[in-house]
Amino acid sequence: MNFITNKIKRDLPLRISLMIVLSVSLLLTIALLIMMSYSRKTMKEDALTKASYTLDRVTTKIDNIMLSVEETVGNVYFNMKFDNPERFHTYARKIVEINPYVKGCAIAFRPGYFKGRDKFMTYAQRLDSTHHNYAQAPIVLADSFGTKPYTRQVWYMRAMAMNKAAWLNPLAGMKSDIEPLTAVSAPIIDKDGETIGVICTFVSTSLLSGIIASAKPSPHSYCALLDRHGTFIVDPTGGYLSKTKAMNLPGASVKQAVKSMMSGDKGYLPFEINDHDFYLFYKPFVLAEVPYRSNDNLGWSIGIAFSEEDIFGEYNALFNYVLIIALVGMILMYLHTRLIIRHRLKPLNKLTHFTQRIAEGHYNEPAPVGARHHDEIGKLLKHFQKMQRSVSTNINELHELTDTIQERSKELHIAYKQAKKADHMKTVFLHNMTDQMVAPTMAIDNDVTTLSRYDKDHYDKPINELVDNIQQNGNTITQILNNLINLSEKEMEQEKGGEL
Repeated sequence: MNFITNKIKRDLPLRISLMIVLSVSLLLTIALLIMMSYSRKTMKEDALTKASYTLDRVTTKIDNIMLSVEETVGNVYFNMKFDNPERFHTYARKIVEINPYVKGCAIAFRPGYFKGRDKFMTYAQRLDSTHHNYAQAPIVLADSFGTKPYTRQVWYMRAMAMNKAAWLNPLAGMKSDIEPLTAVSAPIIDKDGETIGVICTFVSTSLLSGIIASAKPSPHSYCALLDRHGTFIVDPTGGYLSKTKAMNLPGASVKQAVKSMMSGDKGYLPFEINDHDFYLFYKPFVLAEVPYRSNDNLGWSIGIAFSEEDIFGEYNALFNYVLIIALVGMILMYLHTRLIIRHRLKPLNKLTHFTQRIAEGHYNEPAPVGARHHDEIGKLLKHFQKMQRSVSTNINELHELTDTIQERSKELHIAYKQAKKADHMKTVFLHNMTDQMVAPTMAIDNDVTTLSRYDKDHYDKPINELVDNIQQNGNTITQILNNLINLSEKEMEQEKGGEL
């Protein structure tokens, strides 16, 4: 790590290249994140639009099937005659024959309605509801349905109690291996307005599953239709799971999604099942408004689960491609930038070597040529060339001045020695002159002393002789002093002449 850090610190092209790449990478990353964020949001909104359209289309298809079943029952019902129970075998069979979506039809009357019969029920059933040609599927008749007496089955009891048509699960409360069904149960009312029986028309959930499966907007999407109790009318797999409650499916996120569907809300939320992520788009199943149709709230909810891969698969692939392209682009940009910077900074490297040579004292070494460069580096090279010439000139002048100073220093040293010698000679001369002046001075002093104490009785020399001696010695001293003064004046004249 320290090697890399030191390498970056020492290598200017590398440092500049990394700075450029990092700056561009930061800007590109921000731009990509913003773009990808909006792309992801757009794709989610597109999935929501697609899901809403699919749910509307599926709802319309299922509602059309339900409406066609209701119309079939209504058309037969209005032509019914209640005088002969045997007619109802024909009515039930006719309802199954007319409408290919009908799996079966049960018609039951309240106990004792027909004389001689305690209970009466007829049931016409299409044996192969998955056959491609429903018109050719065989239809059989029976006098029972399910594992309970019809008077205890939900489709009969609810229509008799509510006295109006309703869609419901006819197998609720029964343990049976019968294919899951959904049915419309309608009361049979006589001319006096009294409910005398029930006509229940069954629709195969496998048929509805096939319709929903064919309307899937993507390969990994699933559609489901729930009743008000959270029981599957159409399950996501297309199997026979109507007896299974959606709340029993594993996973807290699945349960939350089912709760949202059962609440009658509209929207979408994420959930996870079998380690796969999905988005559930759901809305209430609302019947179309048609005259003479019971528009009671069924409490059904229809939803479509989009695999996250279906929604964001292209986005993720695009993101990976963009990421790879960005990484390759950054590497190529780094190499290209580094190559360009190294080429552009090559004169600067030469200039660095040149300045180092100057620092080592090679002032006259030729500077690198930068005439072809008209940018800042070229200008810098030209200024360095000017600086080198100026420094070289100054250094030469400095050397000349140093040589002159050294010569002057030698001359001054010689002059200093001569001056010192002259000073010594002067000292010796003064010492000699002083010695020469001592004897006359002492003689004058003695003669003056003798003269001041003169006594002709004690001194043999006369006064005139003493005076002559004093005068002679004074003249000697005067002569010596005159010589000193003359010598000093000559030296002063010489100094003035030297200054001039």
